[in-house]
This record gives sequence, structure tokens and C-alpha cells, in this order.
Amino acid sequence: MNLLRPHATLAVHVLIATALLFSTSFSTAAIAAENDSATAVPSKLAVHSLLLDGAQQAGLMVAVGERGHILYSIDKGHHWLQASVPTQTLLTGVHLHDAQLGWAVGHDATILRTRDGAKSWQLVYSDIDEQTPLLDVWFSNAQHGLAIGAYGLLLTTEDGGDSWQRNIISEEDDFHLNHITPTHDGALIIAAEAGMIYRSDDNGQQWRPLPSPYLGSFFGSLPTSQQSLFLFGLRGHLFFSSNHGEQWQAIQTNTTAMLTAGLKGSDGRCYISGLGGTLLIAPRCNGSDIELKQLPGRSGISAMLQGDDAIILIGESGITRFTPQ
Repeated sequence: MNLLRPHATLAVHVLIATALLFSTSFSTAAIAAENDSATAVPSKLAVHSLLLDGAQQAGLMVAVGERGHILYSIDKGHHWLQASVPTQTLLTGVHLHDAQLGWAVGHDATILRTRDGAKSWQLVYSDIDEQTPLLDVWFSNAQHGLAIGAYGLLLTTEDGGDSWQRNIISEEDDFHLNHITPTHDGALIIAAEAGMIYRSDDNGQQWRPLPSPYLGSFFGSLPTSQQSLFLFGLRGHLFFSSNHGEQWQAIQTNTTAMLTAGLKGSDGRCYISGLGGTLLIAPRCNGSDIELKQLPGRSGISAMLQGDDAIILIGESGITRFTPQ
């Protein structure tokens, strides 16, 4: 039984982790042999279940969430199919390299890989004993990737996910690393707890903390141009920087809902979503004239994708659609 309620899972699913991951490499074959009895159960209601992240690339959309559910769409989010997945672990992050290759991460330091357009997934890494959750994953190409999670957990691979090595963000910090985002100027930004923001200019080899405008947790960032990005987190806190995150401007949001995801839409507007059906719309993607919408049903939104005629909302109520006016 999943004892985590939807709001708690969206907000602080990292808190069930109890220890850091100390081992540096695992055999893919050994992991698969130990876990081939635990598979996600096919369900007609999976599209309405708790989902925590989504990704899209070259016509493919993927959403991941509770009980190992992975859903995929090849028609811009109009119809969804459930993938074959070798775990029932809560999945928290997904990244697509192209329309065939992708990775997903979740609790128990689980890392999955697909090579057939999300139809089926292979377990390539796990640490059930440590029960450490991974929260996001990102690849710069088909070989080099990063997976981040609780207590400063950072795993890297140089062989497409066949093996993973433990790395560190900082010798002094062990904050939860919540979300990793590539910027338009070629850097990486990690939004973390305790007001921490980390930037890497060398594909994740080295990291430095950015000046922080807030001591609470951040759950994501949204690059809007070569130099500019939004940063968002607890209690409706939203910030905007026009100089690579070196300085921040606080944005009035008129909400105290946790903000969890961002999307630059095909209509040129920026969207920031959160719990309670919260949706912030920035018409010029620069922090001015922010519009607050409260969506019907007030379900938490954890990720957004761009459909052909709508924004695909992923979250507490599964997959829904929002058509901008």
C-alpha cells in the first residue's frame, strides 16, 4: 500500500530517504535478475493515477509516477499507452534523448532505460537496501548523464546508463537536489532545498552555488532566454533573473501554493504550475504581468508538456489538458 498521500508526495517525497548511497557501480544484469519479479501492473486507470514528471522529444511524450507507472503518447498527448516496466517503485523523473532512447528515475535509487520509444524499460541501477530516492535525471547525449536526489546524491554515467558512479555537488552540503535544468547558455542549474541553487558550466563536472534569494526549498527553474530564467519553490515563491542567476527579482504571485514545474509554451508565454491547481501565466516570460489561474478540481500539477492545441498537465489527477485562451 502506498502510504504517501498525493500532496505529500508531490511536496516532499524525498523525505522518506534515510541514507546516502555509498557504492559506486552496479551490474545491470545482476540488478535485473534480483528484480524481475516486481513489475508494474497494467491498469486502465494508470492515466488517472499520481504522476510526478513528464518529458517530450521528437513526437514522443512520456509521464512517470506511482507504482512504476510509465505512460507514453505518440499523438501529442491525445491518447496514452502504458509501458512495460520492471518495477513498482515510485518514479519521480524522466528524460528523453530522442524518440527511442530515454531514462527514468525514482525511489530506491532506481534508474530505468528505454531503447524502443518508451514501450518497454530495463532496470539498469537500483539500491533497495539504502532506499534513497532519485528525483531527476538529465543526459547531454546518449552516453553522458546525471541523476540527482536526496541528501546531495549525484550519480553519473559515461556509458549510457550501463554503469553509474557516485559523485558530489559539495564537500560541505548534503541538501536534497530536486530538479536539474539545462539553460540556453549551455549551463546546468540544480534547484535544491534550503534555498540552494547550483550551477555547472562544464556539463556537470564542477558545481558552484548561486546567490540565493530565499532560504526555503526550490523545486525547479525555467530558462526563458540566453541569460534569463525563473526559479520557483515553496509557498508560492517565484523569482526572475536576467543575468544567469547571479541576481534575482522577487515576483508577486498572489498564492502560497508550492510551485513545482515550468514550461515555455509554443504561444510564447511562460507557465508555472503548482499544488492546488495553481497555474501562473507570464505573457512576456520576464516576470511582469503575472496572471494567476486556479484550475477546476484544484489537483496538484507536477509537470507540463506542450501539446498541439493544449498544455498537457501531469500530476495528482494523472494526465489532463489545459487550453490557453
